[in-house]
Order: sequence, then structure tokens, then C-alpha cells
Amino acid sequence: MNFARFSVTRPVAVTMRIAALVLLGAICMTRLPVDLLPKVTLPTVSISTDWPNVAPEEIEAQVTRPLEQAVSSAPNLYQVTSSTVEGSSNVRVQFQWGSDIGQAAVDVLQLVERARRNFPTDPTLQTPVVFKFDPSTLPILIYGVSGEQDTVKLRTLLDNEVSPIIESADGVAAATVTGGEQRAIIVDVDPDRLRAYNLQLSDVTKRIAQENLNLPAGIAKQSNTEYTIRSLGWFLDPKEIMAIPAGSFNGQLVSLGQVATVRDSHTETRLYTRLNGKPAAGMIVTKQSDANTVSTAKNVFDKIQQVQKMYPQLKFGLAYNQAEFIGNSVNDVKNSAMIGGLLAILILLCFLRNFRSTLVVALSIPISVISTFALLYMCGFTLNTMSLGGLALATGLIVDDAVVVLENIFRHIERDKKSAFEAAISGTQEIASAVVASTITIMVVFLPLFLIKGQAGQMFTQFALVVIFSMAISLLDATTVVPMLASRLIHGETHHENNVDLATASFTDRLFARLGMWFDALDASYRNGLQWALGHRLWVVGGAIAISAATFLIVPQVGTEMMPQTDSGDFSITVKMPIGTALDKTNATIQKVEQIVQQNPNVETAFAASGTTLSLRGTTTSLNPNQGSVQVKLKDQRKDSTMQVMTDLRKQISRLPGVRPLVNQIDLVTQIMTGGNQNVEVDIFGQDLGQLSELGKQVSGQMRSVPGLENVDVNWQEATPELQWKVDRQKALQFGLSFSDIANTLNTATNGTIASYYQEKGFQYPIIVQMPEQQRKTLAELENIKVGVAKTSNATTENTSSTAPDASPSSSILLRQVATPVYGFGPSEITRMNRQRYIAVSGQPQGRSASEVQAEVQKILGNVQMPTGYYWDWGLNQKRQAEEFSGMGVAVILAICLIYMLLASQFESFVHPLTILLSVPFSAIGVVLALFLSGRAFGLTAFVGLLMLVGIVVKNGILLVDYTNALRLRGIDRNEAVLTAGPTRLRPILMTTCAAVLGMMPIAIGIGKGSETQAPMATAVIGGLITSTMLTLFVVPTVYTIFDDLSLRFATRSIKGATAEPHAGVDGVAPMDGVVATDGVPAVITANGHATVNGNGVAHGHGMANGNGTHADHSIVASADGHHAPAQDGNGSHADGNGVGRPSDGSNGHSPKENITSRDS
Repeated sequence: MNFARFSVTRPVAVTMRIAALVLLGAICMTRLPVDLLPKVTLPTVSISTDWPNVAPEEIEAQVTRPLEQAVSSAPNLYQVTSSTVEGSSNVRVQFQWGSDIGQAAVDVLQLVERARRNFPTDPTLQTPVVFKFDPSTLPILIYGVSGEQDTVKLRTLLDNEVSPIIESADGVAAATVTGGEQRAIIVDVDPDRLRAYNLQLSDVTKRIAQENLNLPAGIAKQSNTEYTIRSLGWFLDPKEIMAIPAGSFNGQLVSLGQVATVRDSHTETRLYTRLNGKPAAGMIVTKQSDANTVSTAKNVFDKIQQVQKMYPQLKFGLAYNQAEFIGNSVNDVKNSAMIGGLLAILILLCFLRNFRSTLVVALSIPISVISTFALLYMCGFTLNTMSLGGLALATGLIVDDAVVVLENIFRHIERDKKSAFEAAISGTQEIASAVVASTITIMVVFLPLFLIKGQAGQMFTQFALVVIFSMAISLLDATTVVPMLASRLIHGETHHENNVDLATASFTDRLFARLGMWFDALDASYRNGLQWALGHRLWVVGGAIAISAATFLIVPQVGTEMMPQTDSGDFSITVKMPIGTALDKTNATIQKVEQIVQQNPNVETAFAASGTTLSLRGTTTSLNPNQGSVQVKLKDQRKDSTMQVMTDLRKQISRLPGVRPLVNQIDLVTQIMTGGNQNVEVDIFGQDLGQLSELGKQVSGQMRSVPGLENVDVNWQEATPELQWKVDRQKALQFGLSFSDIANTLNTATNGTIASYYQEKGFQYPIIVQMPEQQRKTLAELENIKVGVAKTSNATTENTSSTAPDASPSSSILLRQVATPVYGFGPSEITRMNRQRYIAVSGQPQGRSASEVQAEVQKILGNVQMPTGYYWDWGLNQKRQAEEFSGMGVAVILAICLIYMLLASQFESFVHPLTILLSVPFSAIGVVLALFLSGRAFGLTAFVGLLMLVGIVVKNGILLVDYTNALRLRGIDRNEAVLTAGPTRLRPILMTTCAAVLGMMPIAIGIGKGSETQAPMATAVIGGLITSTMLTLFVVPTVYTIFDDLSLRFATRSIKGATAEPHAGVDGVAPMDGVVATDGVPAVITANGHATVNGNGVAHGHGMANGNGTHADHSIVASADGHHAPAQDGNGSHADGNGVGRPSDGSNGHSPKENITSRDS
């Protein structure tokens, strides 16, 4: 179908089709959900197992190792890591990219069930919980809530009233409250009175659990009514607990009030939280996995307003807002796209110098962009920084096709003096194949991305589809809308006239005239320069090679990274005090850190936690009295960058005695993509924890000396001081006690045990049995804890004094009778990877790329002597980066191969595609220089930019080579064809290049939040476009002639005697002797006496010489105007078996022609 003719003759149909696309796109645009990135599925499954109050080494041996061994047989396994701390085990199973995470979770669950058969039978050991890691579970909002003077009332109000309201908002998965003081009913048991009444702590715990029950008791019938019988035993008031019997002594009941006191209080304070220095509880909001972040946050804001009306005393301070960052990022990318589009239109106006012509081309931008939204919606995509970044980067490319088509229409009007109507059809038809081929090259380069299974494949597939969609629509626009509008808006005028009276002309006329004269001068200068290049081909090629070699000398100076770090304006400060530091001392230190933070004028909010470290995984991490953190949110309008603020605060906080702060920027993109950070990590493997600790100290000390490596930390802490009780099992057995009896009693005495739950107004609060704090501080007090009652006559008892009447303590068994205290140390955490113990030493590159820092770390590791059986390896980040880069490298190579195949098919030549593909290495020069000069590292986004360049830069080569071949088909000499094609295509090439560069410039500059992700990509594309265009204009034509000569020489040597008979040219042109095609077959002589042949020896008419030197089915006969036409019976003839054609009589417009005889080779 002739699209150009159809569009010109059916303008209303074309307009309606385009209007339908734009209308559909506009509707879909309003319905697209907004998010930061495309949905990324990390193939990771976690197994969490709780075993309260059990040491890490015991959990490692009896839980972690069996689980690791079981899941190691899972299919498509990549890596197994684990972390074991007191009371819990967490095993993380990572699978190969592309694995079905749903099936992987099922496989892991089945393997865990098998491993559970070998678990200990301890009732406190919880069932392992298997869950898939989902980046969407990261918090979207973190609030600090204050207002109530009583912290217990504040926490209770948030737990019972506020949190359910927030969780009722659409899209919210959970609103978790942390900090404050949690209400609890505390039963403080007096150990002396227990001994006096011959009771144990376990007696009190069991009795409370047995009494605080509501139980069904059957059904009763009376008359015609049936009643459900219930036994009501729930405590209606905490005071009722005092009255329940705790046991009996000397035949009399002993009430719980006789051995304990009951108070309505709170759990032991193990965590302090503050907002801007004032006591506050934290509320962490997470969304459902399929919910939209921005809309969910808006729903939460509405609920917060509702809560504040209900409870005006509450004050909510926003400490973290992921939705704000996402919204700002998406809006900034939108603005960059619009600015880029306006700049592209402005440069087109400068080149075209005609408002109507510019309007014809500029319309392709809104048509393509808005129509693309419809395809995004149908594919289920979101409006994110990647999809919008693809549109922003494609903005400058969208106009390419329209520019080339319109420029060719202009040439037909100016050169052939055709009407706008005729020129629109013929100009579009002539250039259509080249435009289609050049556009398809850009679309083809993204196909390899769909084969990549790693992070790049998930992250950039949506980006690639957006570019493909927009380019496809721009191609449709160029071949339909542009000729239709040109036929009606141009009216014979093309570019603005240069010969205007500069004295009387308007500013616009003067500007356009000067631009026209400058472009004419540029055309002439380029032709002269190209003519010089053709005369000094070796110098041109040698210079290009020299420039390439010189450029690649600075490649090592361009660092590498996985993803660029984004500046969200949020960061955290973590402080780790020495192991064993009391919570109160840690809290005092964190308060000093808060004061320093709040004095910085750039800080908006600071949310602090003492006793834990805040995490963006959903809640706080495990409680550690020696740790604390401050999460900082900076003001949007500030004078210093986030990095500068972090550096200043790090210096100030480091001056505090014994404090080494870890200041980490919250990089949401990295959190979503990798589930962690981009630290440079060294993993040290070995068995002995003490030896690993020493090696960790050595390596961390060496790494702290590396410039640009901050926050060096070891995931191993000093051994925790422990008071270990060695139970004499023989003695315990004599008293009828088991090890677990003794351990549970000791745990109840010190940590407390939840005996039951107190119910009030539909909410429940724990009833905790424990010893008074003042009676469990010293070793002497713990030694006298009663752990049992003697059950044999051989039991050794010990008298104790008591105020209770008729006390008979002789049967009491104290802890010191069956256990011996020993002071020691135990690991606070044990980490393992692939069933081996290891520790990780990591640091955050700041001011330098990860690769630069990694190179220096590798050097200094040579100074660390590893004992036998110990070794180090790079962490997961470095391994993943190498894998991703390898995959992207394969994608680039595959893209080049696909483009070569496409070009070979387009030109029916194996040689011309090589000429065009020379643009690719020239673009690599610009990529290296642009990244080096901008100080940006080469990461995955820059790799995608390089992939884009492979498709973009060959467009210029296609335009040059295609038009050169077309001119040679008309009989023009090769060099003259090159000298004509270059200047003719100069303006379209410069126009499209400048439009693309300016269209991407706002992204490359990195205006606004979130732009850091696409900035390296745009920088790479801009640099590559500039250098490839400059070199392509001279090197590609030069190499084109070199390849042409080499083909002729090779053909002459390989096929002897394949020459053409002399032919007397017409129109007074001297005959050509021995003209040989590039593949060794006879060339065809045109009417002016020149040979016309492509790179394969194929005459661009209707005949082709076969391999034996004989003409194929149709001979080529020169027409009177120098064009080829097939010989017809009576007017020309088919070649006979010997390759001798019969003469034509010249009828039907063909000129008489001498016989052309081919020779067998």
C-alpha cells in the first residue's frame, strides 16, 4: 500500500486515525498508576524461625544448619545466606534470575517441612515462616507521633485506635507502631515469699494461665429456649489477679497477692524513640504489593486528617515519605521531557527557518508521546521514571523521521520544481525505505534486552518497549501525517529566503536569513572538507584510529557502578557503642547526636531510636542496647546537597568520644533493585569465629585507609559478655528437674514470661510474671532463685528465713544447688554463606566510583595474611555487577549483529553494512569522553545508552550510503556521488542530531530528584551522538570508497578474465574498457558509458550476472535517459546461452545498444 499517496489523497481519514490514537492515549494517561520504577521481582525466599532466649550457637547448630542443608537441593539455586542471633534464625535463599518465585517458594516450603522433622522438641521453638522478598514491602511513610504526656497512653492509643484507622485506607498493608511504652499487667513475684510458701515461679505462671479463661460448657434447654453455656473466667480488673490462689501451704490456700504484687504498667523499656528531640512513638506504613505508592500515600494523608480531628492532642511528624520522592521524580522527568521537546522544536525552527514546516515536524512529538500512553496502559505498565525516561530520551529521536521526510519533500519542490502535492508523494516514496530501515535499527537494538534475565532485563524492558512504541508511532506519523500536512501547508515555500533586505526586514527574517547563509556556507565548507578527505583517505582513517586509541587510554579513568546513587534528601546515622553498653548510656549518646543534627539548618525532621537501628525493611531491626540510629529528612529548599550535609554531620559526630558514626544515604532505587545497598564488600570465610573476628579487624583497618571509602563496617560485633549457668544434670535429675525446667525458671525470673492476656474493651494486654528488678541485678540474688521442690529423701535442702507462719523451706531447691555461674563471652550474631561461616567487611564509596575503590581494596588485601583454611571473596554486589555487565555486553554484540543483518538485507550487500557500522566505535569515543568529563561512572543505565547509540548512530550512515548508492544508480561517478550525497544529507543529519542532543540535555544535566538514574544514559547518548556525527560525516564516505576499491581489487585477483567488452558510450562519453563488478561479474554499461554496480556485482536494473560470467535471465539495456530497463522481445533481447544479446532497434524509448558479450571465468 502506498501510504504517502493515501495520506495525501485521504487527509480526513488520516487525521481521524491519528486523532483516535491521541484521544485514546490521553484517556489512558490519566489512568496510569504512578510509581518510582517498574515492578522488580527479586528471586529471593526467606525463612524466619524464632526460638526465644536461645543462644546463636545453639540455634545455628540445631536450626540454621539443617535448614541450609535442606534448601541447598532446591532447583535453580544461586546462593544461600543466613544470620543467626539470640532467639532467631533467618535463612535467605536466592535463586537464579528468571526463576518462578512462586514455585521457588513452594519448593522451599516443602524442603523446610522435611528439615523440621529433625528439629528439637522444645515447645518454645516456633514453626519456621517462609515468605517471598518483595521490594514493595519497603515502608512508604514513617511518622513520629507525639502529644500524650503519658507514653503508655500514647502507645495504647496508637495500637488500638489510630493504627486500625490507617490500615483501613485503600492500599495499606500495615501501620506498625514502634517505640513508646507498651501497656502490660506486671506480676512482680517476691522470691523470698515464694520460698517461704514452698512455691515456684512456674506455679504462679501456670495458675494465672488456668484462671484467666472463658470456656464453652455445652448447651442447656429450658422450655422452648436453648442456651449456650459459657464459663467466664477472664479477669475484669487487674486487681482480681491478686485474689486467685497461687498454691497451698500447710493445708491452706495461698493467694497470689501473698507472694506477688500486681501493677498496671508497661513492658520493660528496651527502646527509646524521639521526633526532633521530643519523646514520640513511630508509625511505619507499608503498602500492599499491588497498590500504587502515590495514591496509597494520599489515602493515608486523608486518614491522618481524620485521626487529628478525633484526637486533636496528637501531633504527626513525617520522618520519611517515599511517595513524595516518587512524585517529585516522576514530575521532574515529565518536565525534562517537555523542556527537551521544546528545545528540539527550537533547533528544528533554526534549521527549517519556516514556521509551517516546523509545525509539520513538531506535531510528531505530541502525537507519538501521547499515543504511547495508550500502549503503556494496555501492557499494564506504570508511569515511572523508567517509562517516562524512555519517552524523554526518545523525544529528540521522534522527530528524526519527520525531518528526513520533510527535507526530501523540500528537495523535490526545489530541484524538480514539483508542486507540494506531487512532492509530498514522490519525496516520501523515495526516502521511505531508508527511513523505515533507520527506524527499525533503533527498535531492533532493544530486542536483546528481552533475553536478559538479570536486573537489567527487569528494569529496562519497560524502557525499551516505550522507545519502540514511540518510534513506531513516529514512523507512522512521518509516512502519513507529514506528507499530508506538507501537501497543504507548504504551498511551494520551503526554507526562508536568504536574500532579504537586512535593513528593512523583521527580526525573524533577518535571523532566518543569517542562519540560511550560515548553513549555505557550512554546506560549501563540508563539501570542500569531504573532497580533501577523499584525497587523503589514509590520513583520515589513520586519524580516526588515532583518536579512538587515544580516547580508550582514559577508559580506566571512567569508573563503573551498578546503578547511580539517587539523592532523595533522606539519610540515616547509625551509632554502635561497645558491646555490653547499657541502654541508658547509648540513649544519652544518641541524644547528643540528635542535638548536632538539629543544629544543621538543612534538616527538616530527625527521628531517633535508641536500642535498635531503624531499617527500611518494614520495622526496626532486632533490639540491641548498644546501638541507636537517627533518620534524617532534609528540607526541599536547602543550600547544601545531601552529600555535603552527610559529610559535615559525620565530621561533627565523630568528635564525640568513642563514637564512629555510619552515615548512609537512603537510596530507594538501590533498595528496590537489589534489596540492599551498593557497598563495596569483602567476605572472609572460615570456621573459627575468633579468627574471623581478628581478620575482620585487620581488613576493616586497611579499608579505612582507602580514600573515598566511608562507613567501613564489619557485620560482626565483639563477643557479648555472658553470665553462663552450667547445670549439673546429675544433681538436677536427683531433684526431678530437667534442664529446661531450670532454664525456663531462670528466664521467667530475669526476662519475664507472658502467662496470659488481660482483655479490656476488645483489646488484650500481656500479663507478665517476673521478679522485681531490684532482686535480679546481682549474682547473689540470681543464685537464690528457687528452681524446684525436692522430691527425694536424698535431696539436699537449705534453710531460708521467712516471715510466713509455719514456713517449711527445707524442700526448696535453689539455682546454686544445681548450677554453677561462669562469666564468659558468646557471639552476638553468626553469619553464613553457602553453608560456611563468614563475616562481611563493607564500605560505601563516596566521591569515587565503586570500581576505583574496589581496585584499591584489592591492592591492600595483599597485606593481609590469610591462615590456612581461610580466604576472602568479593561480596554479592560485585558479583552481580560483573554478571549484569556481562549480560549487557552480550546484548550490545547481539544488537550489532542484528543491525548488520538488517542492513545487509536492506542494501543487498555484505560490504555496505560494515561501512555504516563504523559509526558505532566512533560513538564509543563520545561515550567515554562524556562520562569522563561529567564525572559519571559507567553503569547499567549508561550501558543502555550505549545500546541505544548502536541503533541511533547508524541512521546517519544509512542516509549517506543509501543516497550515494541512489546517485550511482543514476550513472554519477562514485566520488561525485559521495560529494553530492554528503552535503545533501548534511542538514537532515545535523538537524536530527541536534534535536536528539537538545532533547536529552535536560535529562543529562540531572535536573530534579530521581534524575540521577537516567543522567548517565543521556550523557552517554549525547556524547556518542556528537562524536559519531562529526566522524561519520567524513570517515564513513572515505571508508565507503576504500571498501569499494578493495572489492574491485579482490574481484580482479580472484576471478580472472571477468571483464566487459568495450562499449562505445552514447552522448559523446568515452567508452570504458574492462569494467568489472565487485564480485567478478560483468558490470552493466549505462547510456553515458559508465558502469553501475553495487557491492555484490548486481546491476541496479533488472538483471544480474551469474557466477559463470553469463548474463542472467534479463539483460540490461540502457535507456535514452541513462536509466536501465529490461530488454523486451523485438526491442531488446534476452541474452542467449553464450551471453550475447541481440541488438535492440531502439523502439519504446530505448536507445540502440551494442552487443555486450560476457566471458566465462
